Amino acid sequence: MDKLRGIGEAPVRPILSGKVLATGKDSLGYYVELDHGYNVTSKMSGLFRYDKDSVSFEPGSWVDLQTLVGRIAPRDSSAIYLTIRRNGHFVRWNDFFAESHPVDSAKISKFKEQIGL
Repeated sequence: MDKLRGIGEAPVRPILSGKVLATGKDSLGYYVELDHGYNVTSKMSGLFRYDKDSVSFEPGSWVDLQTLVGRIAPRDSSAIYLTIRRNGHFVRWNDFFAESHPVDSAKISKFKEQIGL
């Protein structure tokens, strides 16, 4: 699993929209496991709490990219744990993000120019 750091009580949203497979609490804290279709699943562990104003996290519920699935623990620096599986195999977050959000070098150069780099 990948460890992602954040500032305490920051909101946590799904990596992709999907159907809730399971929720619960384990040694890392609360977790939400989602099925995104196309043989891609994710599990976010170490959540401090579920967002009470959000959807009911029952198996079969649908969440989209705007759904708050939880928050990071209220500390100066905290972490959540993300496990992404594609076809049953673990995929690192950086690799998955690069594949699902391709950006060409021309766009990167233009962005650097806009911010003065």
